[in-house]
Amino acid sequence: MNLIKKIGKAVLAHRVTPLNKLICVGSANHAYFIPATYLSGSSICYCVGAGTDISLDTELAERYRAQVFIFDPMPYALDHFNGLVRSVKTGERFTADNDATGYAYAISAEALVNITYCATGVWNEKKTIKFYVPTKDTYAGHSITNLQQTNAYLEAPVNTLANLMRELGHRHIDLLKIEIEGAEYTVIKNVLTDKLDVKIILVEFDEFHHSKGLARLAAVRRIEQSSQKLLNAGYKLAHSTSFYKRTFIRKDVFEELAKP
Repeated sequence: MNLIKKIGKAVLAHRVTPLNKLICVGSANHAYFIPATYLSGSSICYCVGAGTDISLDTELAERYRAQVFIFDPMPYALDHFNGLVRSVKTGERFTADNDATGYAYAISAEALVNITYCATGVWNEKKTIKFYVPTKDTYAGHSITNLQQTNAYLEAPVNTLANLMRELGHRHIDLLKIEIEGAEYTVIKNVLTDKLDVKIILVEFDEFHHSKGLARLAAVRRIEQSSQKLLNAGYKLAHSTSFYKRTFIRKDVFEELAKP
């Protein structure tokens, strides 16, 4: 086992507070572990970052009839969502990442109406900003922070989470998914600085995937610093994978869920 794996294993053992009755929701590549019975038809879920896999998002709407709001300004993400809408109308098979052999969406027309697509990104201000292209054409993930160090970019609108909540008339978020190619550090910081009422935070720390060697150690350090901010703010780390996809649950919710 190399040094990075040893460090990661030790960190996980130290930080995770296990919670019973977590379930895995979403496709193999984009699943998260969430409390099995917490969400309901009155729940508000913000899914920030869509790309071409909205498996978690659709399962939240189908399984719980939750109100789901998807945020992604990239044209291919909107095209993918529109493709799903068409497939539900026609009854045709539609898959995540446009992979004919992959995860097939199974969402009803009744559940689909609970999903609202918002063609904007989430950042620390309202503006038009550069989203840098990934190194591979098949990778559906442009990055505000230029995570993969490329030159080409698209420009698209972004807004703060606080602004978006006000515009949508929401005073709290039951579940927030953040999967935004390196911009997660900034969004997490804003959630805490703006003291937003967010019960569950699901986040993939994408920097881990795009770094090697000493750069990966630096990435792990930043990931742990961001995670520590959430822990200091009263969240519990209920689940984490070896590639830093994490489930944070606010302490009051965690304690309620942990009751026998």
